[in-house]
Amino acid sequence: MSEFFNVPLRGLDGAELDLGALTGRAVLVVNVGSRCGLMPQYAGLERLRRRYDGERFSVLGVPFNQFANQEPETEDRIRTFCSATYGTTFPITEKAEVNGPNRHRLYRKLADTPDSDGRAGDVEWNFEKLLVSGAGEVRARFRPGVDPESEEVVEAMESVLADPSSRLADGWETVPALPVIDAIDEIPGLYLSGGQIFGNVAGPSTGLELSELATGSTTSVALNEAKCDRPSLSWPSTTQAVHW
Repeated sequence: MSEFFNVPLRGLDGAELDLGALTGRAVLVVNVGSRCGLMPQYAGLERLRRRYDGERFSVLGVPFNQFANQEPETEDRIRTFCSATYGTTFPITEKAEVNGPNRHRLYRKLADTPDSDGRAGDVEWNFEKLLVSGAGEVRARFRPGVDPESEEVVEAMESVLADPSSRLADGWETVPALPVIDAIDEIPGLYLSGGQIFGNVAGPSTGLELSELATGSTTSVALNEAKCDRPSLSWPSTTQAVHW
């Protein structure tokens, strides 16, 4: 799994926020502030998440208070504000530092990514956006004034989502979401029964049971020590989760 998806994080409620659950999804990472003049971008970010949710995409908000005290609130109040004011449903982390010697591990690599003018380094202000592919590669950086629904952000996102070469670091490949029955039909030997997927994809002596886990409009399938010869997928021989 890519280093990006292994970074330990906590959500606004203090519970562990598992970035690994977003593996295979493009992620737009945004440092946010609830007292910033760019605050209405929360609404655009939520619309973007809803628009592309079925295509393996998520927003990740990171509140911080390093610019002019523009995020002084507690995590609990930030959660209430975002939900009540903008109806946010995308994951938001606990407050973290994105610049300086105490920069959060999440931003150590992100900060090295240049923008379209070739400038890398510190985050300049609230609502800077970094686009990470489903393989954990940082693909683009957009400065705070760039609207999340702007043509340049949307084009970059769609390019990442459409890129068939976007593979996870361990050799997995992500493919567009399909209805589960279509996905089963594409893999010889699999069938659906009683809410579970069964089959034999690794040879006559290897049985395979797959548990169907619905995640929004994307289906996650857990594989238990089996390989599949479907040309567009490469499955390792350990228990993992594939997103179609």
